[in-house]
Amino acid sequence: EIAACPNLKVIGKHGVGVDAIDVAAATAAGIAVESTPGANAESVADLAVGFALALIRNVVPITLALRDGRAVEPHLKIGWDLGELPAGIVGYGAVGRAVGRRLVGGFGTPTIAYSPGRTGSRPDAGIDFAPSLAALLGQSRIVFLHMPLTSATRGIIDAAALASLPRGSYLVNCARGGIVDEAALAEALSSGHLAGAASDVFAVEPPTADNPLFREPHFLAMPHLGASTNGGLERVGTEIAQKVLAVIAARS
Repeated sequence: EIAACPNLKVIGKHGVGVDAIDVAAATAAGIAVESTPGANAESVADLAVGFALALIRNVVPITLALRDGRAVEPHLKIGWDLGELPAGIVGYGAVGRAVGRRLVGGFGTPTIAYSPGRTGSRPDAGIDFAPSLAALLGQSRIVFLHMPLTSATRGIIDAAALASLPRGSYLVNCARGGIVDEAALAEALSSGHLAGAASDVFAVEPPTADNPLFREPHFLAMPHLGASTNGGLERVGTEIAQKVLAVIAARS
C-alpha cells in the first residue's frame, strides 16, 4: 500500500500502537510515521478498571439471571473489593501508569508492575516493580495487560503463564490481542482456574463468533473501543492533526 502512494508524506496513527503500519517501509520511502502515545491513556485505563469491577462483582452473570427471571446463584452474590485483590500491571507506559494511579489512589489496591529493565519502587505511585513477569504473575490476583505487541510479547500470556496465576485470579487485556493465547485463556476459564477475564482486543479483529472465549460466561469483551470516549477521541484527534501538520510544514 505504501508503494502505491508516491505522494504520501506522513502517516498519522491514532493511539500509540503502530504494529499495523509497516514503519520500516515507510521510513525507507521517506514517509514520517506519527502516533499519539499517552493521549488516550486515561480513557483506556478507565475501561480496564471498569472491566475489573464488573468481573469481581459478577455484574454480567447477575444481570443475565435477573433478566431471565432466574435466581442468582449463591456463589455470585459475594464479590471482592478491588482493594482486596493484589494487582499486577504488565507494561508500565502511559496506560499502565494511569491504571496504577487509579488502583493505588482510588481503591487502595496493593499493586506491583513489571516493565523490562525496571526494578525497585516508585514512591510517587506506591508501586513496586517485580523482577520478572513470572514473579508478577505468581503474586497477583488480578492482572492488567498494557504492553505493546512485539515479537517478544506475542503469545507471552500462554497456558503456562495462566497456570502460574493463583487459582481464582482475573485477567484484563486492554493492550493487544496477540499477547494472549486465546485458546489457553478459554481453557483456563472453562476449568475454573481463572475466575474471570475481559478483553478489549483480539488476535483477529473483529473477533469471529466461533472464538472459544465467547462460550465462557465469565468473559467480558469490547471490540477495541478502549480509546473511544468523547474526551479521548478529541485529545487523540487534535494531537495527531497537529503532528501531521507540523511534519508537512517542516517539509514545505
